[in-house]
Formats: sequence, C-alpha cells, structure tokens
Amino acid sequence: MSSSAVSVRYAHPQAVLWVVCLIGLIAVAGIALPYPILAPLFAATALNDFNHWLGIAPEILLGIALAANPLGMLFGSATLGALSDHYGRRRVLALSLALAVAGYLGSAWALSAEWYPGFVLFRFLTGLCEGSVSICRAIAADLHPQIERTVAISWMNSALYAAWLVGPLVGGLTMHLGAHVPFLIAAAAMLPCLLMLYFLLPPDLAPQQHQPFWQQLRQHNSLGLVRLPLLRWVVAAQLLYTIGLNAFYEYYPLWLVEQQQFTGLQIGLITAVLCAVMTTVSAVGMARLGNRLPALRSAKIAAVSVALMLFLLPFTSGQLAWLWLVLCGVPNAMFSAWFQVYCTEHFGELGLGRVMGLLTLLMCTGNVIIALAGGVIALFGASWILWTGSVFIALAGLMLVREQRRAAGMA
Repeated sequence: MSSSAVSVRYAHPQAVLWVVCLIGLIAVAGIALPYPILAPLFAATALNDFNHWLGIAPEILLGIALAANPLGMLFGSATLGALSDHYGRRRVLALSLALAVAGYLGSAWALSAEWYPGFVLFRFLTGLCEGSVSICRAIAADLHPQIERTVAISWMNSALYAAWLVGPLVGGLTMHLGAHVPFLIAAAAMLPCLLMLYFLLPPDLAPQQHQPFWQQLRQHNSLGLVRLPLLRWVVAAQLLYTIGLNAFYEYYPLWLVEQQQFTGLQIGLITAVLCAVMTTVSAVGMARLGNRLPALRSAKIAAVSVALMLFLLPFTSGQLAWLWLVLCGVPNAMFSAWFQVYCTEHFGELGLGRVMGLLTLLMCTGNVIIALAGGVIALFGASWILWTGSVFIALAGLMLVREQRRAAGMA
C-alpha cells in the first residue's frame, strides 16, 4: 500500500484547498503566458539568433516554442500524480514546484541571452513540472470528507479556468518591461506556494514498498491505466470530450473573425467573459449544487448540452453570437466537475494522483490531436471545426451511456 493510501486529516483543509488552487492556477497560466510575448518576437522584421535559429523559418520556431510547454505537461501528467500516490503528495509536489521555478528562471535567462534551444528546453522542463496539476487535483479530492468532494473539485476547476485569462494578461501587461519579465514574475509567484505547502500539508509517510524509482515509474504511471478494461469508457469519454472542447477553444476566435468580423479587442473581451462565466459556475454553482445530483448521469446531460450548443453556434450572429458563445461555458464547467467527481469516487482505489494524472494526460493528448487536425479542417471554414467539436463531444456523451450501463451491471 502506498503512503498516500492512508487517510489524511488536514489541520487547515480550507487553506490547503486555496493553496493547491493557487498552484494549479499558476501552473496552467504558464501554458498561456507566452502567447502575447512570443508572437511579436518571431514576427519581428529584424532577424536574430533567436527568431531565425539555424536559418529555420520563424513560424516553425514559434510553433516549436509554443508546443514545448504542453508537451512537457503531457509527460508530467502521466508520471507526477502516480508518483505522489507512492512517495507522498507533499514530497513530489514540492520537488516539481522547485523545478518549475528553475524552469521559469531558465526561460527568462534564455530569452535575455537570445538562446533559442535553451528557451525550448526550459519551457519543456517547466511544462513537465506543471504536470503537478494532477497532484493538486488529487489533494483536492483527498480533502473529502473535511471538504465535500464536489466543492473541492469545483474550486480547483475554477482556478484552472481563471488561469487561461491570467496567463495572457500577465504576459501582455508586463512584456513592455522586457520579454523575460513575465517569466520572472511566474517564478516569484511559485516561491510562496512552496512555503505554504511546507506548513499546511502534513509530512508524508515513508513508502511501504521500496521499489527502485525507475521500476516504480514504469509500473505505476497514469498511462498504464489506459489499458484497464474497467476504465475503457471513461478513457474514451475524456479523450473524445477534450478533442471536441479544444476544437472550440482553439478555433472559435477564427470563427469570430471569419463569420462575425470580430476585432482582436472584441475577441479578448469575449474570452475574458467566457473565462469569468466558467469560473463563477464552477466556484459558486457547482460548489453549492453539484453534490445534489448523481455525478455520472449529470455529466452525460452536460456533455449532450455542450454538443448541442456548439453545433448551433455557427448559426448565430451579432449579439446573439456573443451571448451563445459565452453560455457554452456553463454546461462545460458542469461536466468537468461532475465527471471528475465520478472518477474519484469510483476509481480512487487505483490512486487518486494516478487517476487525476490520467485525466490531465488525456486532456493534453486531445489538445495535440485537434491542433494537428484543426488546421486541415479549417481549410473548409471555421464553422466546420466547431461542428467537428460538437460531434466529438456527442460521442463522449455516448461513451458515458456505455459507462452508465457498465456501472449498473457491476452494481
């Protein structure tokens, strides 16, 4: 039995929840932090060793730089959560945060030195350590029954939604001080998290199974859960849903430009409102009402609602398009909370860190898939990407129907 399998009672559970929400916010904000920073650097007319490294086209270098962080997060999600089940939440989370600080500082230094390979390497390292989001989610689930599980997971999700607004905001408002400054701010924000982590989380117990580290990593990573028949429909639902959802997230700005003639400022405003709506629904609505309904059935209804709303979105225009797009965030926030609650309640014996790592891993995989395929689909028009996303989310709802039948059969 792993060290984290022992029931943990936290002296200050509410403070612990706030800290892991803050860590999750900073980690996910790190993905979006460079969006307003890197584009001007690579689009600059003056070529240098950074934006024209080895004579490679700036557009390709930009794509690699943007992909390095989420690629690292994909690998980190597959391992860190599972390792925290064995070695302890505080130990693994503290190490990953310390390395994330080093990654942010290294990224800032590489930008200042205009060393492109170093920047990509440090962004990958930072993403690898930001896979600790799965540990934060596991800690939020660990707080039950001191804090009701739906409440803790809803607050965790609200922090992650807010991160997609905070990251570009910090990057855009501080980049005039130097492209490296936002990364220094992110590193500084991690330091108090490390301090609070030390005082609020109880010390980890010693692992009862003394396996070599690499053997433990190979046998108990989150990727191994994909092969379990028990999780077949859950894995399919999460992957299909995240492919569809990322089709929406990544390409609704293109649809707004093509079909609604939105400006960059308007897209920024509607994105801010969308993030605010999802954050509010998760932190307020789901935290108060989410535990009153059965998780799996509610997640299925929410998925179907997202699919229907996304399918109808291309048929809207004008102010209705603003309103309809923002309202798409409501059932999405509901789905995320209910689906994660169901997974922790029914598969927690596999290791909460490992299960949460699996969900994050599948989210990153879905992001990569639609990023590669979306460019091809966009040749037919941005509306087709939104309809494609709708189909994938509807298929995710079908997978949840299969999971509901499997659970009923087991019962």
